[in-house]
Amino acid sequence: MSKRLTCEEWIEIVLISGERSNRVIAAYFNTRHPTRPPISHATVSKLLAKFRETGSVLDSAICGRKKIVTNEETSVGVLASFSKSPQRSTRRMSLESGISRTSLRRILATHKWHPYKLQLMQHLNEDDPDRRTEFAEWAKQKLEQDPQFTQKILFSDEANFYVNGEVNKQNHRHWSDTNPHWMDPSKTVGMTKVMVWCGIWGTTIVGPFFINGNLKATGYLKLLHDDVFPSLCSEAGTFPEFFQQDGAPPHYGCQVRAFLDDVPQTGL
Repeated sequence: MSKRLTCEEWIEIVLISGERSNRVIAAYFNTRHPTRPPISHATVSKLLAKFRETGSVLDSAICGRKKIVTNEETSVGVLASFSKSPQRSTRRMSLESGISRTSLRRILATHKWHPYKLQLMQHLNEDDPDRRTEFAEWAKQKLEQDPQFTQKILFSDEANFYVNGEVNKQNHRHWSDTNPHWMDPSKTVGMTKVMVWCGIWGTTIVGPFFINGNLKATGYLKLLHDDVFPSLCSEAGTFPEFFQQDGAPPHYGCQVRAFLDDVPQTGL
């Protein structure tokens, strides 16, 4: 027995259509709604044809008051637009469509669309997952032996701060009704930047120290010798039991390793 599609269900069919065939759309919709009577590919075909012709998923006979029709048609248009360009900002959409940002946000919130934030990530090599698992198991064992273990590690890293156009994840959003796990593994090349080293040891912040140019083993050794460990001596009066650094090539130069091996009571 057939059951009339609601406006919400009509909108859903339009949004999942994409480049799929009508049969695939119907099957996908029926899978998502197992408790309602299934729809046929013919229903999908008629609905999409009506939407392409009129810009609306509603039947003219049941449109009701003009205000309701306008709101529903606007919602379909807004969701379809963000479905095509999910990284478009509400500000730009407002300028292009003439719809206020408040109305856009209300439409998106009503249909449970959320602004997902860009996640910046570092490119992983093939063996990195195994090495991370090995480290996690080692750290877990250490914590079981000594709950204060992490307080004995100086965690360190460098970061590039770009001054002329690097992506700021605070200003980028991906609108969707499901989490797209939006990530950017790329690194900007050839941009003006400032490199900064900083360390955290328990409740102590070591640095920050600024690095001129690209980091090389000789420059990293100079940073450790002239800045990092003298700072530890003056502020903490001692050295950490463990000095953590990532696998960047400058961190593993022969002179760097020899220097760290000579630091009293500190393991790498």
